[in-house]
Amino acid sequence: MIHGPCGNLNNKSPCMSDGKCTKKYPRDLIREIQTGEDGYPLYRRRKPGDGGFTTYINMHNREIEVDIRWIVPYSPVLSKMFQAHINVEWCHSVKSIKYTCKYINKGSDQAVLQLQNTAPILDEVRSFVLGRYVNSNEAVWRIVGFPIQERYRTVVQLGVHLENGQRIYFTPGNLQQQLQAPPHTTLTAFFHLCQQDAFAKTLLYCDVPRYYTWNGSRKQFQRRKQGSMVEGHPGVRATQALGHVYTVHPSSSKCFYLRMLFHVVRGPTSFANLKTVNGVMCETYREACDRLGLLESDAHWDSALAEAAVSQLPHRIRHLFAILLTMCAVSRPLQLWKKYQKDMSKDILCTL
Repeated sequence: MIHGPCGNLNNKSPCMSDGKCTKKYPRDLIREIQTGEDGYPLYRRRKPGDGGFTTYINMHNREIEVDIRWIVPYSPVLSKMFQAHINVEWCHSVKSIKYTCKYINKGSDQAVLQLQNTAPILDEVRSFVLGRYVNSNEAVWRIVGFPIQERYRTVVQLGVHLENGQRIYFTPGNLQQQLQAPPHTTLTAFFHLCQQDAFAKTLLYCDVPRYYTWNGSRKQFQRRKQGSMVEGHPGVRATQALGHVYTVHPSSSKCFYLRMLFHVVRGPTSFANLKTVNGVMCETYREACDRLGLLESDAHWDSALAEAAVSQLPHRIRHLFAILLTMCAVSRPLQLWKKYQKDMSKDILCTL
């Protein structure tokens, strides 16, 4: 399980490219295992004087000393059991696991060459059959009649955007028409569905694909014609389909809190309806989330400012307030500012 050696010891090694080893050998000497950036660990490789070992190999009629930096990770048990060179890696990330599954199922490389005296005739079907390789795993899978590919459950992507913030596509000829009557998105179609369908008024945005299908050409939701009947709602059928609302980063605060409301408010008919809590229309989506109890309370930050107001100078209180705004995701910053603005501004008169 010794790699190469390559590099200065053998520049003609197959792993060499642009004067460097593509397999990153020899590896660095480290005392303990470390986590690598590519999803694989950096194994412990000790110096010969620190518990490591060296050996000699014969390469091109000369004896070369190699140490643990050239050893490929392996399992002695597997190598002895199968009498083969088996590389064993401990992978701990999605990236490395995905590579492993792809590697063992990809099959062998194959090339087809043909020499002709006349101009070759392009036969795409024959080229595909000759160049295709079915490995043992796929062959057994086909023999026993297992499905080759499938998706379960059906996942429907649901868009999320602010009011009048949907994306439209237009040409110079239909610009005004697209601006005046933009096509429905899954979100605006959901509002329209809740206005007309009493059953839809009981659903969350993410639950709609279970009972309705999305017609991309008509830009509207339609009741499913297959599935199990929903008790108490004639004409409504349910399936195992899932709705996935697109993820929104917290830095897009307005859209982030709008998405949060979709998972709590049932049957909204408009953007304004989403911001209405107990008959009161909130100014922002964040305020609506706060009234619904979806955000953390500011009591902890309130007590921190109250303690600072007693024992700290105004500039220190302002500094603490700035930290709360930037690092602590305060739910109602304006309310805290109005409550402690006098404590934070007592030194202004002294600087005038």
